Amino acid sequence: MKKVALCIHDLRVSDREKIVETIKSVREFFKSGPITIHLVMDKDVSGDDETFRFLKKEVDNKQLEIVFHGVSHQCPVGTGKLFSWYHKYQAEFISNTFQAEVNKFRYNKLNEILQIKTGICPPCWIAIPTGWKFIKSLSPLYFEKLLSINYKSKRYFSLPISMGSENKNELYFLKILVSFISTIAILFNHPRLRFVVHTIDLSNKESIKFFRQKYFTLILKGFSPVLQKELA
Repeated sequence: MKKVALCIHDLRVSDREKIVETIKSVREFFKSGPITIHLVMDKDVSGDDETFRFLKKEVDNKQLEIVFHGVSHQCPVGTGKLFSWYHKYQAEFISNTFQAEVNKFRYNKLNEILQIKTGICPPCWIAIPTGWKFIKSLSPLYFEKLLSINYKSKRYFSLPISMGSENKNELYFLKILVSFISTIAILFNHPRLRFVVHTIDLSNKESIKFFRQKYFTLILKGFSPVLQKELA
């Protein structure tokens, strides 16, 4: 079975009601049911929060999955320029100075509110060994890398389709890459595809329409929409 998870990356807890609006608009735009959101826990939350009551209901109805996506989505101060062309200083776990205790507290709080174990994806899919060790120590449902989902000591190869840029020159090449990966996935019947919509894409009409066309093509070619945890 070929499966595709439609994921919204970089939503923030501080966005509050905008989170709900984004989920609803993306679901309508892509004509999709199940959606996975990668949520940056940039502030403390409570189960009494109206937004989280909605999110929990969606999770309970198996129409939504929430993946923990760090607490800042920003590189620590002093991060070098190496690979900055890729992470754009948004890779939270790329140095040893990430906020370990805050991440641990808010990850556990998210699980407590939802009453389930959630997956973890470090911003930009990258972390140094210390970061990966910390992430594993939280015993998440799974942890996500650029080319895999690691679930119960097993690694499942999974291609991501992603852009996440507002730079016109970058978008030119990213669209070529998206088309290439989509074609490869279709030709080789790739079983686990992550279709990643970043919040920065949502503000670009050209990008989001291009994404929708690619998503519809995948569905027509036999990919079934699922939550990301169902790719493992």
